[in-house]
Amino acid sequence: MQTDLEGRSAVVLGGTKGIGRAAVIKLAQSGASVVIQGRDARAAQELIAELKDYRGMRLFVESDLLSYEGIDTAVRTAKEAFERVDIVVASGGPKEPRPKLFVDTSPEESIATIESRLMPRLHALHAAVRYMGDQGYGKVILLTTDAARIPTPAESMIGAAGAVVMSLTRSLAQELAGLGIRVNAIATTLTTGTPGHDTFLKAQASGSQEVIVRAFNKVAERVKFRMNSAEDLAEYVLFLASPESDQISGSTISINGGLSFPSY
Repeated sequence: MQTDLEGRSAVVLGGTKGIGRAAVIKLAQSGASVVIQGRDARAAQELIAELKDYRGMRLFVESDLLSYEGIDTAVRTAKEAFERVDIVVASGGPKEPRPKLFVDTSPEESIATIESRLMPRLHALHAAVRYMGDQGYGKVILLTTDAARIPTPAESMIGAAGAVVMSLTRSLAQELAGLGIRVNAIATTLTTGTPGHDTFLKAQASGSQEVIVRAFNKVAERVKFRMNSAEDLAEYVLFLASPESDQISGSTISINGGLSFPSY
């Protein structure tokens, strides 16, 4: 889509890889200044160099998504550098246990998966409210999973964490409307151009039959249109970041290529 975000500032958490990286590119191409949060400084600097001809500024903050202080630093950097924070995109996540059937999952692995999927989104919400609250305007966009809507074998904990993100999206959209802050989520499924897809390709090449290989193969067989790409998701991030979506808050949009049709 075409939109003009000149004068707007954004923070993309998990912005050096996958969907987050694709979102940084879309936002920069639309004129926004962007703080890129992540742990891969080299990838961030390469991305910043790639975007040097576009309007706006790009900055990098190296920090951990599981740390509230790390996320707060990224959002505060945008506030200090650009004088406001209009958009916070919560993408990516720390490394988590590979998907396994619940009977094969330890309590520690369940907790690690929920923390990896939920805490970065919760930290993003806290930081966004802290720095957007006095502006009268802001957009928070949370990336989550369709496993929260459609029961998926080996993704019970992933789906549980996603369900919390969706619930927070609805509840906080209502609670924060008085501050002019919109909260929306994008639910996706297995997506090419992401670290998860890279893991699948390596496992497939080795002849592995672990869950991630079977899952990607099943998606490829069943998807009605085609498998998502990171760029597909970035287009919807851009829409929710743009003024054209100002009337939308509290929504979770499923982007899955027709793989499933959630009832809520």
